This record gives sequence, structure tokens and C-alpha cells, in this order.
Amino acid sequence: MGKLLKILLGLVALLVVLVVIAVVVLPLVIDPNDYKDEIAATVEKQTGRTLSIEGDLALSVFPWLGLDIGPTQLSNAEGFAAPYMARMEAVEVRVKLLPLLRKQLEVNTVRLDGLRLNLGKNKQGVTNWADITAQLEAADTPAKKPAEGGDKTGTASSGKALERFEIGSIEVSDAQLHWDDRSTDAVYEINELSFTTGSIEPGEAFDLELRFNMAATQPAVRGQFELSGDILLAEAMDAVTITAATLAVNLDGEGVPGGHLEAAMSTALKLDLAAQTLSLSGLAVDALGLNVTGQLQGTAISSDDPRFKGTLDIAEFSPRELLQALGQEAPQTADPAVLGKAVASLTWDASLQHFAATALTVQLDDSQLEGNARIEQFDAPAIKLTATLDQFNLDRYMPPPAPADAAPAKAGKQASAAPASGEPELPLDTLRALNLDVRLSVGKLQASGLRSSDIDIQLKAKDGVLNLKPFNAKLYGGAVQADASLDARQDTPRFSVNEKLTGVQAGPLLKDLTGKEQILGTANVNATLTGVGLSSANIKQTLTGTAGFEFTDGAIKGVNIASLIRSAQAKIKGESAPAQTGPNQTDFALMKGTAKITSGKVVNDDLLMQSPLLRITGAGTVSLPQETIDYTLTTKFVGSLKGQGGEGIEELKGLSIPVHVGGTFSKPTYAPDLAAVLSDAAKAEVEKKVEKEKKKLQKKIGDELGDKLLKDIFK
Repeated sequence: MGKLLKILLGLVALLVVLVVIAVVVLPLVIDPNDYKDEIAATVEKQTGRTLSIEGDLALSVFPWLGLDIGPTQLSNAEGFAAPYMARMEAVEVRVKLLPLLRKQLEVNTVRLDGLRLNLGKNKQGVTNWADITAQLEAADTPAKKPAEGGDKTGTASSGKALERFEIGSIEVSDAQLHWDDRSTDAVYEINELSFTTGSIEPGEAFDLELRFNMAATQPAVRGQFELSGDILLAEAMDAVTITAATLAVNLDGEGVPGGHLEAAMSTALKLDLAAQTLSLSGLAVDALGLNVTGQLQGTAISSDDPRFKGTLDIAEFSPRELLQALGQEAPQTADPAVLGKAVASLTWDASLQHFAATALTVQLDDSQLEGNARIEQFDAPAIKLTATLDQFNLDRYMPPPAPADAAPAKAGKQASAAPASGEPELPLDTLRALNLDVRLSVGKLQASGLRSSDIDIQLKAKDGVLNLKPFNAKLYGGAVQADASLDARQDTPRFSVNEKLTGVQAGPLLKDLTGKEQILGTANVNATLTGVGLSSANIKQTLTGTAGFEFTDGAIKGVNIASLIRSAQAKIKGESAPAQTGPNQTDFALMKGTAKITSGKVVNDDLLMQSPLLRITGAGTVSLPQETIDYTLTTKFVGSLKGQGGEGIEELKGLSIPVHVGGTFSKPTYAPDLAAVLSDAAKAEVEKKVEKEKKKLQKKIGDELGDKLLKDIFK
């Protein structure tokens, strides 16, 4: 027993001696600098590049197996301007020896100073590391597969490589990365990069800090980035949790919207490779006056079909101020108070091929929209939107009206004959690419002065064909039903519309639309129209179809036909025209007619207007492209003028009096046909005299015949 104990003690003593020799003698007798040429030759054989070790190599053995490397650089690929591809000023690595025997890795602080990476791509799109990867891939090509039943071991290690590991810290200082892409003439630089961590050990949290400056030419941007957080690695090294993660960005340059951007983001991240899940919680972004919060969950994250879902909330902000922060001029609006506030929130889910927003809520000023949206196939998007808007006043967001003293546009043929060369045309390529299915309900809407409610719109677009069906709304005591289509498959698009208005109060509608109540009454209108062209002017010139209208219990404002007739009568008699005492309008109980439209020319020949005083018929044409009128109203009196604010002129009863309507849409003119009035009056006077003489002659003849008959009887 004593002899065995002596042997064991001797072995321990021998081991101690060997360790002492290793610690003391090895660094003295082995100089790693003797192997610099051998190291360089091996690197050149493996990569084809020259490795230059300019400084000394220092080796330590116990208790830390350490290596210090001085200035070292790797040559660049042929044809690239930078003098080297990679360079470092100093590297320090320390690994504890004894834990390695227990399959445990303990590393002291890893330090890397002065790293320089010059990466690039030439005009042909070849990178300066392509030759290295090619050689390494060739070297890694597996040897010929062993025959059946042969030795299948030796290529894979059995068991775990490491039971655990620990790294004291990582320190990277003064690192730079230069990326020069000659194929796009873009240059990107990262400099003054520093990266530090605390002690890294699975199951224990450690802190991380990353800082660097960057500059780019496409787009022209420069700025600073700072990232920090607390990281926890799972014991099995298959999951990582980052808490208190923050990112701060400060950018300047022409490529930055508005020229300057300060942004901050914070979140907590958890990545589980075993479960294939990813989560971001407490996500908050503060930039450009926006405060955005949300959360994200991902599943099957490394598969071919990863899935993500989450929520997003945008706190109240000013769209007008956001535009200014983006360097955009805020639009001039009729109401300067609009674009003052907005809020948005949504629940979403997404994959590599779709994005869907549910529980979508957007508030803009006094309007609120709720709905859901979905986009399929990002390379050729199919968009579906279903939404409800409580109210919206579009006129508040339109440009303000022109000043009252602004020169008015010239009306008539010269002003409206052809569209200006700069008139926008339909974007055919965009229309053909649209794949839309939109259903929108609006509680109240004001647009172009028109007020409507209970609006129901469905718009579909696919393969170059757009269909608006239905379009239903209530307006001015009545309703409108319409459908329209636009076929953009050909070079010249085709447009069609079917529209029907029932029970609409024409006066308030026209007042809101044009500022004038040209016609009063309850209106029923229908129209079926088609047109072709790339612009609104083209469509006006080609507009073709039919229309019908009926107005009841109304009036035509701006013209008092009875007053015009009285003035004409006074001129016939050589008298002064009487003053108009009643309203400047022509009342009617019924006005109806139909129209035929051909190439923008509207023809109507069956106008009928009835009132207790008048019967008016009309016929003529209207040019939509030129906005001109050539129309004749024929008036026939059937009652007294007292109802139109004048005394009776019974002598005009039964006469047909034409009134010509001309001018333009903006400035119509009205002129009675005095020649026709005079002619009809003269004919009436002649007929009256003839009738009088006829009666006298009949009386005379009658008396003479009577006397003769009496004499003959009593003779």
C-alpha cells in the first residue's frame, strides 16, 4: 500500500514538474514568431491572398493559453483599389487550459483594436471576396463517399463539443468598414465603431453596447447609431432574450427626409430557435413627431413560410407638422385647420406573400374610418378594403378658392375648344396593374359643395377594367343610383356610366354645386352615357348617349319670361318697358324632356314646361366641349300675367313667342324673338279686321235678303 502511495505521489510530482516546465520553459524555447512565414504560407494556400504579420506574436500557456497578435493585414483581390482587404492593429485572446479538459471553454476578455475592412464590388458585379469563398468551398468539398459497409466515422464528432462556455468580455474598438460598389457607384462607410459586452455565460444576462458613425453616397446620408441592451443566452444556446433594448439614430443629409432625422426605438426581444418563434414586446418608436407603439409575434421563422402578427398604435399627431418634418410643404387648404390631428391603430398579420390589417381605425381631424384591409402577392398586389367612414368634408381639404379679383377664365369656343397640352391623362399602366376590391360606406359626405349621406360604394379593378357598382347615396331629399366602368385595356380607354336621380330637390343641389339656384323643383333624372379618351376633355368630345329629366313644382331662376314678353309688347306699342316687380324667375308645374348626346353635342327637341300661365316648348343644342348654348324656347300664354307679377294682357293670349337662349354655361343670354312677335301680332290684327268686316258684310247681306223676301211674300 505504501509503495502504491509513493507511485501516485511521484506521478503527481511529475505532473507538477511538467506544468511548471510548460509555463516557464515553453514560452522561452518556443517563439511563435518563428512560425510567421509558415502561417502566411498556409493562409495563401487556403485563400490565394498574402498575409502580412507586421508585429510580433506573443504566446502564453498557463493558466491561460493566450495569443497576442500585432499589426496584421490581408491583401486585396486583384483589380481593387484599396491596398488591403482586411487589417487589424492588435488582437488579444486568452483561453483557460484546465477547463478544456472538462469540455468547458473559459475565455478571458477578447480584444480587437483597429479593424479595417475594405469590401467592394467591381463594375461587373464581382466582389473582392469571391475568390476566397470559391477556394474555401473547393477545399470543403467532401471526399468520395466510402463504400457500403466501410468506415463511416471520422467526419462527425460524437457527443457535444462543449459542455459550457464563458467569455469574460468582448471589446472591439476603432473599427472601420468601407463598402465601394462600382456597379452602382455607391459608397458606404462605417467608422469609429466600438462594441463591448459584459461577461458572457449561458443562463446569465450580460450587457451590450454598440456605437458607430456611418456615411453613404446613395442616398447621401451621414449620422450616428447607438444600440444597447441586456442579453440572456439559454443554457442550450438555442434561445436569446434581449431586454431594455434601445436604438438611437441621428442622421443628416440630402437622402434624409427633411434633411435631418432623430429617432429612438426601444423593445424587448425573444428568439427561440428550437420553437421557431420570435417576439417583440413593448415596441416603441419616436421619430418625426410620431409616437408608435406595438408588439409582434412570429412563428416558423426560419421556414419557407414564416408567419407574423401583432398590433400597431400611432398616438395623436399633426399630419401637417409631419409633412414639414419630412421636408414637404404642407398643402394650402380651404380650411387651414385641417390636417391638424390624426390617430391610427390596427391589428395585423403577415407572411412573405400577404399583409392584412384588421380592427383598422384611423381618425383624421373630425372624421373616423373603421375597417380592414388585405394585400396579397406583393410582386403583383391584390388589394381588398372594406371600411366605414362616419363623415368627411372633402371641400375643407381642397385648395382655397381663387381671390375675387383674379382674372376669370375666358368662356366660349376659344377658351374651351381643346384641352391644354399639360392636362393630365389617365395613367394606363397603373390602371392595368390595379387589382382592387373596395367597399366603402360613408355616413355623411361633402364634395364640390354637394352634401350626401348613406353612401354605399363598391369599386373593383382587375386586368385593366374598373367597375364602380353600386354607387348609392341619399341627397337633397332624394336619392342617386349609379354605376360606371372604365376599360383601359386598349390604348384609348372607354368609359360608360348609368345614373338615376329620383326625388332630388334641384334648387339646393345646384346652389351647393354652382352657387346659383338656376332651377327649382323636384327632379327625376336618368342618363346612359359612353365616351372614349385619355382625358376629361377627350371624353367630353366623344360623349354619346341618352338622358331624360322631369322637374315638378319648380321655377327657372334668372329669367322671367313673362317680364320679357311684357317688355317686348311695350316696344311693339312704342311704350316704355314696365318695371319688373316680381322675382326674376319663371314658375312651372312641370318641366320634362329627353336628350340625345352625340360626340359631346346634346340635342333636345321635346322640352315641355307647363304652368297656369304658360306652355313652353323648347328645342336646340348644347356643346359640352365648348360649353356653349344654342336653344329656342317657344312660349304660349294660356292665362293671365297676374300670377307672374303683372297686369293682364289678354291680347297676347294664344300667341306663340320664341325666346332664344345663347351664350355659355357660365354666362347664358336670353332674347325674345321680336320679329316673330311683331309678325304674329300683325297677323292677329289683320285677322281681327277681316273678321269684323266679314260680320258687317254678313249682316248687310242678311238685312237686304230679309227685306226682299218679305216684299215677295206680301205683294
